[in-house]
Amino acid sequence: MELLMVFFGIIFFAVFIKILFTGSKRASFINNEQIPESLGIQSENLLPIIHRLEKSLSHGYRENIKNRVLKDHPRWKDHEYEWAFFELERYFILNSLLKTVPMFSEKVDNIWHEMLMFTRDYAQFSQKFFGEYLHHSPNMDSTPIPGERAFFDWVYLSLFETSHNSRRIWGGFLKNPIKKGILEDFRTLNEEELLAKYFRGSSDWLSIKKELIAKLKREISEADAIKLGNKPLEFAKPSSVYQYSYLLLPAVYYSVYESESFDNYMNELLPRELAKDGAAGGVSCSGYACSSPSDHDSGGGHDSGGGSSCSSCGGGCSS
Repeated sequence: MELLMVFFGIIFFAVFIKILFTGSKRASFINNEQIPESLGIQSENLLPIIHRLEKSLSHGYRENIKNRVLKDHPRWKDHEYEWAFFELERYFILNSLLKTVPMFSEKVDNIWHEMLMFTRDYAQFSQKFFGEYLHHSPNMDSTPIPGERAFFDWVYLSLFETSHNSRRIWGGFLKNPIKKGILEDFRTLNEEELLAKYFRGSSDWLSIKKELIAKLKREISEADAIKLGNKPLEFAKPSSVYQYSYLLLPAVYYSVYESESFDNYMNELLPRELAKDGAAGGVSCSGYACSSPSDHDSGGGHDSGGGSSCSSCGGGCSS
């Protein structure tokens, strides 16, 4: 009998230690640090969009969303919610510019899903900010889209500064080459054609849309010049996670000319704290809610509240 009690005591102790270890590990994946002002934008040209976003999201609606999310996801800490909502606001900025924006973070998607539960408030927010209803609908049959994820990364990093928490919430950046078809479009199509194909149809924020087009066209031209030997192949290695934007030209170059070895070349340029996250891999998806294989320990990970898998399409969705 005593031997049996000792046996169960050992099992109980082992389970207790595992719970302590797991809890402490989970608690550290998003740092409790100050959130950047003005969504951490790279250029003040985005300030008018941010001001409209702030006016479109009432204080009462924000509080209702937070209360609902924290009730449904009791394991979330307050700062985890604030950072995930911060990234959702960035995601909405991307949606104000691009025609479609896949969702690549389960944590961010969880908050977006809870926003929809306040039907009238969400419809009013969507109309005020986008000028139309921004749909959020399941698309379970979609296949992995690493090339589109890479384009998402390029646009995101062109607009926003990044941090440890941003990287964790989105599951890392620049793990895959940009899709060849996207690069070919930006190489060959003119501005009007690109606006029609890739960007939201309204005339809002037209100058920013044109800046993004010009930037990617310029980086493709620079990549061509490097390949032809007209420009030296010299890519500076960023010293920290806050300098991801320095990697955008290399990402374009290796997407165009070394896509098969993209992850190897990019890992050579990544700061140590980024490279140790692992080599670039595929993207696993449930519809457009995609995550890298490591996301379950980082940004896209599941928690006790579960989550939905959805896509964003401005005027309707298709797989």
